[in-house]
Amino acid sequence: MKDEDRIDLSMFLADYLSDTREGFQVINSALLALEKDYSQIERLDELFRVIHTLKSSSAMLEFSDIAELAHICEDLLDHLRKRKTPVTQDAINVLFEVTDTLEMMVKERAERKSKPGAEWGMRIAELREKLIAQETEAESSLLTPQSTIATAVIPTIEKIESVKVNIDVLDSLYNLAGELIINKNRIKNIVSDTAGKELKAALTTMDRLISELNETVSAARLVPVGEIFQKFPRMVRDLARDAGKEVELVLEGSEIELDKAMLDTISEPLIHLLKNAVDHGIEPAETRQQLNKKRSGTIKLAAKRTENQILIDVKDDGRGIDTLRLKKAFARQGLVKPEEVESLEDDDVLELLFTPGVSSTEEVTNISGRGVGLDVVKNSVKRLGGTVETATEKDKGTRFTLKLPLSTAVMQTLMVGIGDHIFAIPTDIVLETLEIKPQDIKEIRNQQVLVLRQEVIPFIKLNEVLNIPGQEDQGNLIAVVIHIGDRFISLGVDTVVDQMENIVKPFDPIAQQFKSFSGGTILGDGTVALLLDIPRLLASEILRYERRNT
Repeated sequence: MKDEDRIDLSMFLADYLSDTREGFQVINSALLALEKDYSQIERLDELFRVIHTLKSSSAMLEFSDIAELAHICEDLLDHLRKRKTPVTQDAINVLFEVTDTLEMMVKERAERKSKPGAEWGMRIAELREKLIAQETEAESSLLTPQSTIATAVIPTIEKIESVKVNIDVLDSLYNLAGELIINKNRIKNIVSDTAGKELKAALTTMDRLISELNETVSAARLVPVGEIFQKFPRMVRDLARDAGKEVELVLEGSEIELDKAMLDTISEPLIHLLKNAVDHGIEPAETRQQLNKKRSGTIKLAAKRTENQILIDVKDDGRGIDTLRLKKAFARQGLVKPEEVESLEDDDVLELLFTPGVSSTEEVTNISGRGVGLDVVKNSVKRLGGTVETATEKDKGTRFTLKLPLSTAVMQTLMVGIGDHIFAIPTDIVLETLEIKPQDIKEIRNQQVLVLRQEVIPFIKLNEVLNIPGQEDQGNLIAVVIHIGDRFISLGVDTVVDQMENIVKPFDPIAQQFKSFSGGTILGDGTVALLLDIPRLLASEILRYERRNT
């Protein structure tokens, strides 16, 4: 065949890589299930189908080395599913090895977009010997060929209900929808209240259409969290084996959908949290028995959706966090002064765990000990506009909860005015706004409080926290009542401007030093309003208030 007549197979590479990625997830899930229960022979059929598809598609793209290894693996799987070879741990371990090698070969092909070097030849030969060794465990038997009658099959043409769309295309659509929202707000700001009915009707229709467009594009970006959850059982298995521990990973809520960009961002934080649970949380089997626990530790990775948040828990039933030992470690590492150690509350200690460079262990292992991990978790979640909460109990376990917004960019915000400045507060933490008189503010132990329906709530003026001037000679005040976890706080602001839908852009790495803010948005008149990072902004104020009242 002439070169000009050859088909350019590179056009199929993206689909090939996408399909193989999904296929390896199926393989790992099936092998993990088979490892727990050898009787689940039907799992071998799943494995065989995926490996057979991989062999065929690799051969079509002229990836002969991948097709060769898949073919050898296919032979062993055929022996296993026909029960000519018994299912053993050794056979499963070999299949894991083959899977890892195939995945590395595919990844290298994706990066180089050319044939891998000869270094894979020796690896394939080594695995061939291991696979054949497993096959020879079978008893010799003869297969009697059966005659078959070919039957013509008329294919049924089904309507295609879905197509694959590159994530870059969805990102572009998402950004365009965001720009439309910004311009919609600008047009609303330009058009006066005295505009004609026809213009107002057109603006109302435009508002509705843009909202529907944004919701549709946002929905198109949603994928089940199971897309990354499925990768973790194999990782936890290998980490536990390396650490000499027995660990079971339980997945819940894999069907919960999350924005693709957010899912990619939280993948690394979840890896750190799971490593942390295996290395620091779960005890060795012998230690667990002495504590009257099951030999096998349990880590639960769960996702659930509330009205305006996605919650992802990483919970273990291990030793829990020893806050007393951590206090000493933090003093030794220079995070706190020795004389301040005793005054540290448990919540303060848990918060310090997220400090860059901090490690709760003195021993460096393959998994941890270098002070990298939890700070990555907090920073990644913060970039998404979320928070991390920690709860622990000695010998009972530890839970890390990632609280994430439903969307990465479009956010419902309450716009408040302080002096000449406009700031945005996420509406999901706002309970109510109310007008109060100066005499409604009381002082208890040098702390201003607001008595609201017989509840005493800390009152904090935002202009004082932000160190900017507020309105002078103001009579009545505006209080914005918010909640942070289970705490209620009232914020004093000069005005409440509006509640509106905004496109919030995160800061670049240089601007992230402004820890009181988590992003910015462009208002209808073209000015920029900063989104307040309320939990971080008020953390010291809350701590001071609680210490005064204990």
